[in-house]
Amino acid sequence: MNEDLEEVLKNSKLNYQILDGIVDLVRVLDHRNEVVYVNQAMKDTLGYDTENLICNIYDNILKSKITKRTLETGEVIQREETIQDKLYSVKCSPIKSDEKIIGVVEVFRNISQERKLISAIVEKNKSMTVEMNHARKIQTALLPEKGFFGVLNVDYLYRPSNLLSGDMFDIFEIDDDHLGIYIADTVGHGFAASMVTMFIRITMRTISYGKKLRPSMLLQELWRRFKNLGLDFEIYFTCFYGVFNKKTGQFTYSNAGHFPCPLIVQGEIIKEIEVEGYPISRFFDKVEYKEYSIKLNTSDKVIMMSDGVSEVMNYENEPYGIERIKDIMLKNETDELLKLKQSIYSYMWGEQKDDITALLIKVW
Repeated sequence: MNEDLEEVLKNSKLNYQILDGIVDLVRVLDHRNEVVYVNQAMKDTLGYDTENLICNIYDNILKSKITKRTLETGEVIQREETIQDKLYSVKCSPIKSDEKIIGVVEVFRNISQERKLISAIVEKNKSMTVEMNHARKIQTALLPEKGFFGVLNVDYLYRPSNLLSGDMFDIFEIDDDHLGIYIADTVGHGFAASMVTMFIRITMRTISYGKKLRPSMLLQELWRRFKNLGLDFEIYFTCFYGVFNKKTGQFTYSNAGHFPCPLIVQGEIIKEIEVEGYPISRFFDKVEYKEYSIKLNTSDKVIMMSDGVSEVMNYENEPYGIERIKDIMLKNETDELLKLKQSIYSYMWGEQKDDITALLIKVW
């Protein structure tokens, strides 16, 4: 056996039988930076001259200044090497005996497949991001225009926490005298949640005329159609739906588990529209919704929100709550949502955790 190899074997804790059994390529160099051992995996992969202790490509690739640097400084050096069109992660570590560096061990781990997998994942993520950006543009384009719908002036705050939102709202004409208005909040914020918002919008527009005029019947039909999709039980949404009569000012509404409750401001009085009702979910075998009505007069306003508004947290982990929203609605006659947005973002600590949506309707 080579004397240098004997010295390294005798004075190091390397177990060469174990090294011969691993799949990584391993070589050992002595204090003169010369190869004194390669394991079986390296022999099989690169070929090996047993007489001269040299791998076939040792001279033009594997011989480097890296091992010499480790011998001189004792550094553990990590690098990457391309060998025979394969990518290896190489770790070069000193072998010590009584604090004296007597050699170097290099371990070559084939990371070609890992790198290809990472590259494939990166490319897939790029593709998904492009697709999600397109989906976001479509989702945003489906929101109603701000401005007047007959005697109602509509404004809204819409700030998704991610590329795609789980919130959806709309205002649409049912006939010459009636407007349908709703806000919905799907569990989650990703692609699946955004697809549910598309279902909500399409279904709301295609439900029969008679059911659109009856909020309780519309929500029941919405539940029936959603249940027939056969989605997982953990996918569900809440929805508040109301019908406004442009001639009489009557606002008739039902609630499918939506929270926070809408707020109605009438002069100096503000109150929550507290209505019970089951969320739209496959979990329930049968649902019924109650219907309520209130008269809206000129200068009255209604604000509907997702829970992302009231549940914004500050640095002490305290929620924004409903009272601050009430205060802004009572104290401001114009730019209510602008002031609400400014208040929310000055209150918020850290990143936005949930979709922030608020729909404001004023009677003129």
